[in-house]
Amino acid sequence: MQLKILSEKFYDTYSNYKEILKKENRPYACLTIQLSGHLFAIPFRHHIKHPYAFYTIGESGLDYTKTVIITDPLFLSNESPSIENKEFAIIKREEQKIRYGLAQYVNQYKRAMKHPCNPRSKNILKYSTLKYFTEYLS
Repeated sequence: MQLKILSEKFYDTYSNYKEILKKENRPYACLTIQLSGHLFAIPFRHHIKHPYAFYTIGESGLDYTKTVIITDPLFLSNESPSIENKEFAIIKREEQKIRYGLAQYVNQYKRAMKHPCNPRSKNILKYSTLKYFTEYLS
């Protein structure tokens, strides 16, 4: 589990994928987690308003719906992100809970892929960035 920033190579590769988060003036800090043989990068966000997240402070935290799979080591920048000390302490303390939450979300996404007509599945499939990485979710 490490704090990382996605590289310009990542954004160049996925520039036409509208659900992947990108801000013009600053990158998103992400938490990387190895899970099921893949490296996942979960972005930190503010104003999260759905249950598919690990909340740290208020409406801020890690947004599972915007998680990406790192398929190339060059997709991670050498820059080090910074987050608030309080938030970092929560992340460190709750590592297992975050890992479990990500695994639950990935499993829920896989179930949604099997039942795309279900109304609940439609929203998960529509807004999740995992749709760009389905070949790695088997």
